[in-house]
Amino acid sequence: MSRVALAQGHAREFETIYILRPNIEREKATDVAGKLNDAITTTKGVLTTVELWGQRRLAYPIAKHHRGVYVFMKYLGKGDTVAEIERQLRLSDSVLRYQTIQLRNNVLLETVTERADLASVSFEVAFEPDEPEFTVERELGLDAQAAERRRRDRDTDPEEFDGLNDEEGAAAGARNRWEEN
Repeated sequence: MSRVALAQGHAREFETIYILRPNIEREKATDVAGKLNDAITTTKGVLTTVELWGQRRLAYPIAKHHRGVYVFMKYLGKGDTVAEIERQLRLSDSVLRYQTIQLRNNVLLETVTERADLASVSFEVAFEPDEPEFTVERELGLDAQAAERRRRDRDTDPEEFDGLNDEEGAAAGARNRWEEN
C-alpha cells in the first residue's frame, strides 16, 4: 500500500465499530466514550457521526459473552487519530472487540457540516434486554422447562413407552399432550 501525503486542511475519513460487554454499567460505557472523544479532539480530528446500535447477539462467543453493546462512529482524522482511538479501545477492559476501516482519503475538513459528540451519547437504550441470554442448555433443549416436559411425558403412561426408542417415545409423548388439549 503506497502512502499518500495529505494536503493542508485535508484528512481521511474513518469509521470504527466497537463492542462493549453486555453487563457494563452506564458510567463505564460513558467513560469509554469520553476517552474516545478526547482522543479525537486531542489529535485534531472531527467526529461526524455516532450511533448506538444497542445490545445485539454476537456471531460467536467472545470472552464467554454471547451479546454485546454495539457503538458506531464515523470521524475525520489522520493516522495518529486512529492509533490513539485504537490504543484507548485496547486499554479498556469493557471493550470486547473493535474494527476501524478507512472510507475516503483527502477529505476537505471545511466541507464537513455534520459534527457529533461521543460523550453526549445516551447509553440508556443499550441496556434493555430484548431477549433472554443465550445458554448452551437452552440451545440443546436441556433447560428446566424442556426437562420438565420430557419427565412429564415419560411419567404419563410408562407402559406406553416400554419397548420404544427415544424418537418413538417422544412422538408418543407429543401425541398424548395433543390428545389432552
